[in-house]
Amino acid sequence: MSKGNSGLFHGTLGTTRVNSSLNNTSYSDRGVEIPEHIKQILSKLQNKGDIISGNKDSFSIKDVSVMSKETGVEFAKVSIGNKTYLIRGDKNGAVVPEKLMKKMTKNGGILDFHSHPHDNDCIPSRADREMIKSLKSKTGQSTSRIVTPNGRTVTFNEHGVISTGTVPNLIDESLKQAYLDLWR
Repeated sequence: MSKGNSGLFHGTLGTTRVNSSLNNTSYSDRGVEIPEHIKQILSKLQNKGDIISGNKDSFSIKDVSVMSKETGVEFAKVSIGNKTYLIRGDKNGAVVPEKLMKKMTKNGGILDFHSHPHDNDCIPSRADREMIKSLKSKTGQSTSRIVTPNGRTVTFNEHGVISTGTVPNLIDESLKQAYLDLWR
C-alpha cells in the first residue's frame, strides 16, 4: 500500500492508494461528453482552492464522482445550514479554508463527502480519520463519506470504514451513457 499526501482539514485529508487503485482516463480524453451541468460546475472550479456555493441539493455525490474522473483531482462538499460549498483540490487533496472551517464550527456545518481521484481508492487515510476526529470535537460530526471516480463509496469514522457501497444508479436517460461508461 502506498500513501498520498492529500489534505482537507488544515492540509490533512488524505488519499490512501491501494494496489487495486487505478489511474483514470477522463471522459474528454475518451471522447465521452460529460453532462452540461457538470461542465458548468467545472468551469467555475478551474484551480486548486476554488470554491462555489449552492443550495442544499447542489453538488451530488454522483456529480463529484464524475468531476474527479474528468479532472483527476479531489473535491470536497461542505454543508452549513441550507448552503453547500464545493471545493476543488488537487490530486493530493482538498483544503477547507480556515474561514469556512470557523463557520462550520460556529454553525454546526458538516463535511458531507470528499472524493479520491483514483478508481477503487475508497479507504480513508490516517489523515482522513484524523480530520473526522477533529471535526467530531469541533462540530459533533463523527462520520463522512468518500467517493471514487468509478462510483465506489465508503462511510468512515475516526477508526476507519463503517460501510461500503456504490453511488445510487438513479439517472435519467440523457446521463445514462456517461454513467454506464463510468461504472462499467
